[in-house]
Amino acid sequence: MAGSVKAIVSKKVIQFTPDSSYDLSNVIVNEENEFDVNVINESDKFASFQVELLTAGVDENSHVKWYSISPEVCTKKPPGSETTFHVAIIKAPITVYDTTIDVIIKIFSVEYEKLYTSQKISLTINKPLRSLRVEMPIKELKVTLGEQIEIPVIVYNLSPKFTEIQLSLSGLNLDWFTGGTQRKLQIEPGDSKKTSFLCQPPKDNQTLSKEYKFIIDAGSSTSQYTTREQGILEVIPSGVVEFNCSNKQQIIPTKETKHPNSAIYELILKNDSNSLQQVNISLSEEYVKHGFVIPEAVNLIPGETKTMHLEVNNHRPWLGRRKRQLFEVSVDLTNPNSGEPNTFIFPTPNTQVLELIVLPIIPFILQIGSAVLIPLLLLLNLWLHPKVYHTGAVNSVRLVGKAGKVVSGSSDQTIRLWQVNDGHWQLDINRLKYEGKIASETENKKAVRVIRSSPMDDGVVAAGLDSGDIQLWDTLKREQKPVYSGTDRVFDLAFSQNFRYLFSGHGSGRVRQWDLTKTSKQPSNIAYVKFAIYALAITENQIEPSLIFIAGRYNKIAVWDWNRKIIYEIPYEHIVSKFPKEFNFKPVMGQQNYITSLATANNILAISDNQGYITLWNVNKIHQCINKEAIQQIDKKINTNKNFISNQIKSLECDNYVNAQSSQGHGKQPVRSVALTQNACYLVSVGDDGQVILWDSKYKIKNFLLQSGKIVAKSDTKLNSVDIKALKDDKDDYVLITSGDDNYNVKLYRINGIKDNANCK
Repeated sequence: MAGSVKAIVSKKVIQFTPDSSYDLSNVIVNEENEFDVNVINESDKFASFQVELLTAGVDENSHVKWYSISPEVCTKKPPGSETTFHVAIIKAPITVYDTTIDVIIKIFSVEYEKLYTSQKISLTINKPLRSLRVEMPIKELKVTLGEQIEIPVIVYNLSPKFTEIQLSLSGLNLDWFTGGTQRKLQIEPGDSKKTSFLCQPPKDNQTLSKEYKFIIDAGSSTSQYTTREQGILEVIPSGVVEFNCSNKQQIIPTKETKHPNSAIYELILKNDSNSLQQVNISLSEEYVKHGFVIPEAVNLIPGETKTMHLEVNNHRPWLGRRKRQLFEVSVDLTNPNSGEPNTFIFPTPNTQVLELIVLPIIPFILQIGSAVLIPLLLLLNLWLHPKVYHTGAVNSVRLVGKAGKVVSGSSDQTIRLWQVNDGHWQLDINRLKYEGKIASETENKKAVRVIRSSPMDDGVVAAGLDSGDIQLWDTLKREQKPVYSGTDRVFDLAFSQNFRYLFSGHGSGRVRQWDLTKTSKQPSNIAYVKFAIYALAITENQIEPSLIFIAGRYNKIAVWDWNRKIIYEIPYEHIVSKFPKEFNFKPVMGQQNYITSLATANNILAISDNQGYITLWNVNKIHQCINKEAIQQIDKKINTNKNFISNQIKSLECDNYVNAQSSQGHGKQPVRSVALTQNACYLVSVGDDGQVILWDSKYKIKNFLLQSGKIVAKSDTKLNSVDIKALKDDKDDYVLITSGDDNYNVKLYRINGIKDNANCK
């Protein structure tokens, strides 16, 4: 059957020059070494064909692959069909140069051994341009202090002899390398080998942040020819600037007899990073107008500590109580050379809350008298006759800034503002003072579904409406900035920590990313999941990529790595039974099952659903699983997200990411909302049972089960939303909790006696 297959070769004479036909990724850069073989099935059989190249002098046991064929084997084709094979010579089959050899192209059927044919071509092997070649697949690398990074190198032996090649890396500190900076490789003629150098800059501020140039030299034992490759290792800025105040409370009059109406705060700053920092102290303009004198900026070299003095001048009133004023002092870090904000180094903490107490000239005890009864009567009247301002169910509440305000959104199509009174002895029913509407029903025309506050504590909130509109509101100025106007219902919103991005979750299953620094009304990125979205949460830190957690109908949870444009699907499961030493988890994914709320803080993700479950996930573990998946993609040489316009959707295999779970707190009734304190030590939940429950989320977990929480309040109406913040005053550590319900109420509670709130000890 040799005559039953026909082969047509596009070229009869092939030129090949080593080191000039292929780059490191086997991408063809010279077409002289490639040709096509067109195979025609002239038999009466359905057959698949394969092409093989043969030439004299090739070692059959050699592992060197000297040609490539695409496809390797064609699919079964009917009689009369044609298949084109693309052939490329990628290495010299024999290590003899400036010669021409015959190459036999053998075409044969995989199924029928008598169905074959062959063709002969000439292959001219030219002398290589050089006998030795060294390449770095990645010439520019970035590393953080303490991180171990691999510097990969590929060496090609283009000579006709077996060669020992010596590699030497120079230009970087020898102490950074594990395994030294020398490598010896023994390479067959025409072959290549990969090796690498392991580099780990020490985690100290003596290793400055900058670009370090290095060189890899290569020499062989068979030739005086040497070659080299140059790379750049950039040490990324890392570390923090420690910000402290030695005297956080000042009282006027001071003991200073010459200037009794002046107080000075000592601000201590230590540069515990590896880059030069310019430190600026910032204060609200309101305080600058009232006698605060801001110190000039200072420059800090790595490891340096300096003290800045913040002065305040205040006049004492004749009458009244002592005035206690809390104000935030923030630190801004910039590059001393460019003046640009530093995006890698952050102050810790970012702000210090300082206290100024101004005593009246006449002691307050002399002013008390009979007027004491008036506020008591007013307080009793408010207690007996609380006023309701909303006229529809309250869907979302948020503590704004340092918990000085509460913003609520309702089905009555309004957004309202409330002043917080967090005094130690104040009655909870009078902790909120109504300050009016931020947005009226005539402005919105649809129910307000969600309210989220800016992470910058600047009084800015984002609102999502049933109409699909997204708005930004400055609660101080009562000014609106429209972000998006559409028809896709908005169920949740999430800000990035730097306030640059706002993410919105919609009923259509879309998550839209909005760049708030731009005026465009179009999203900068869109992710799509195959379920209605009811909740979003964002987790960010300086090391790991930012992640958006997406949840909703069918109890589905997905994680969007929006930098890499990958969406990972993660199983959400319930504990259904307990064995002596382990738990049995089971996914619950009915049409009527859905996740109602997400909250993140300090590497904890809190999840609630309408079956009454509260679950805590370990965000660090999720990051580890995603990083492992990304490394596997690189090892398999699979294209990264940069080659894709839309997001990839993948199932993420991950174990041991569930910290705890409970369905007992709300009697298995739907849990509508959860929130975490800033340090994730406390969790608050509300639901259809009308209870507000405070959980110790970090230290009362036993065998995956959250222990019983503390009931803060009970009511006979469904609670829709909750928020929490951990605070501290001169008397106690405490938390503030605000809630919104179906009876149009917005409430605030103070829980005292939260010991060691700042450190969760």
